[in-house]
Amino acid sequence: MPVTLVDRLPLPNLKAYSAGSILLLSIAVYYAVNVTSDPNWKANATLQRQDGVESSNSENLVEATLEGVLPDENKNSTEFVLDVVTFMMQEPLCMWTLINTAYCALALFGSGLRRVVFGRLRVAEAARVRDKFWNYVFYKFIFVFGVLNVQYMDEVLLWAAWFTLVGFLHLLGHLCKDRFDYLSSSPAEAGWAHARLLGLLMAILVGATGLFAAALAWGLPAGPDTFAFMAAECALVGVSALHVIARWVLRARDADAGGPTAYYTHLAFDAGALAVEAGHVAHMVLYSNAVLSMASLVLLLQLRHLLHALLARLRRHRLYAALATHMSRNYPMASAEEVCKNGDNCAICWEPMREARKLPCDHLFHNSCLCRWVQQDASCPTCRRSLAAPAPPPPPPLAPLAPLAPLPDDPRHPNHLFHFDGSRYVSWLPSFSVEVSRARPAPLGDTATPPATIEPLEAMVRQVQTVFPQMPRAAVLADLAGTGSAHLTIHNILDGRLAPPDDTPDMPLAPAQPATSSSSVEVEERTEAESGSDSDERFGESPAAREAALRRRRQRLLAAARRRFLARAPC
Repeated sequence: MPVTLVDRLPLPNLKAYSAGSILLLSIAVYYAVNVTSDPNWKANATLQRQDGVESSNSENLVEATLEGVLPDENKNSTEFVLDVVTFMMQEPLCMWTLINTAYCALALFGSGLRRVVFGRLRVAEAARVRDKFWNYVFYKFIFVFGVLNVQYMDEVLLWAAWFTLVGFLHLLGHLCKDRFDYLSSSPAEAGWAHARLLGLLMAILVGATGLFAAALAWGLPAGPDTFAFMAAECALVGVSALHVIARWVLRARDADAGGPTAYYTHLAFDAGALAVEAGHVAHMVLYSNAVLSMASLVLLLQLRHLLHALLARLRRHRLYAALATHMSRNYPMASAEEVCKNGDNCAICWEPMREARKLPCDHLFHNSCLCRWVQQDASCPTCRRSLAAPAPPPPPPLAPLAPLAPLPDDPRHPNHLFHFDGSRYVSWLPSFSVEVSRARPAPLGDTATPPATIEPLEAMVRQVQTVFPQMPRAAVLADLAGTGSAHLTIHNILDGRLAPPDDTPDMPLAPAQPATSSSSVEVEERTEAESGSDSDERFGESPAAREAALRRRRQRLLAAARRRFLARAPC
């Protein structure tokens, strides 16, 4: 997990850090020279360490010390330098100054090595090295104080020195890997760059071997667990360097980048590095005493991530093997005539093709390029046709589901009416109304009803027959075929342009009413219309009240039109 908070800290650059370290070292050396210039400095140091001893014993000890410790006044410069170094190693502040100077010297050495081998780092390389560095510092801090539970300062200093050297080799190995990837994809050949990179990789291998020898010499006597921790770090550095060297050898021999040799080389090194690191983290988890500590939680998360990465690598290998077998069986190599006729570069690497594999879509690609492509996407790189291995047979079809019961009418979703009166705002704006009606689907399994999706023409026929049930269906369909609108057909019926045929039998839609003249009917309709218009002029303030008033007015107008039609129809 990257430590993002460190990026916000005002850390000094290398020049400022080097200048500060040199200044601190100068002060420490000046202090040590002044102290060691006194001939009795060893006696004074001895007296300070013997605080708390009885006075009689201390006097005897001082006399004995002065007799054997007082230096000769004629001592040479070598003895004087040894005295200064001895005092600085014994004084705590001077000792921390020396440790800081050692880290500064290592940083300067790394900066010089970077300039000689890599030159100016790219932005991606610098960002990755910074993330790797802080991740390494975080996990080693967890290891020293959460797994080993180191309590003495000398042990802390020894482990810090060990992980400093190992981390330095780790960072150089990551830089070599990133730079080799960049050089491999670069069109320009840089022989000296490859030579410098190979020399640094060999130096990393030598350093990892020397650290492994140190682990055998000092780690193994301390215990098998300590040796296993130290050997795992050396193995990770060595595997990383050997992987880059193996890739360089394959490239130097012009080996097929997608062939079986290169593929299984990468697979062996990737799986080996993941397995070693997962075993190393698992060993830390088992070695730590506090199972429910924060250190164990961090290590368990790291172990989970490594196991997932290892399983994903194995899954990609199985997919690659299946696709490679499928391609060799189903996609033959193209002939020389087909390659010459195609006369095009490979769409994956944009290099000329001397031999290629032909896909079912007649697209040609390098065999190695296609093998690398199918590891990420099992399709043609040009037309995206699927290249996956044959899928297993489909399962048997499921039994048909029972028809669902019809949904009841929901009064909460009535038809919506929208009315816009533009003349209320600007005189030249129009006034219009829009009504949105909801069509109910017919229940499943009912053969007497229309299908679930009602056609627009059928919906318009129902709308007209709801207002005028006496009109035959054939006449309404014929008029709708010409008008295409239910409202126009209703207007045609109201204006008399569409009348029911004479042979249509009368349908008793309403109870018998006393005969009335047409004038009385018209007077009654006019009276109702006028009263409705008077009441509708006084709309409510809220939109719901205005919509309800418009709906009532529409119903009254439809009722008046229905009565007018019944009065004009022949008896």
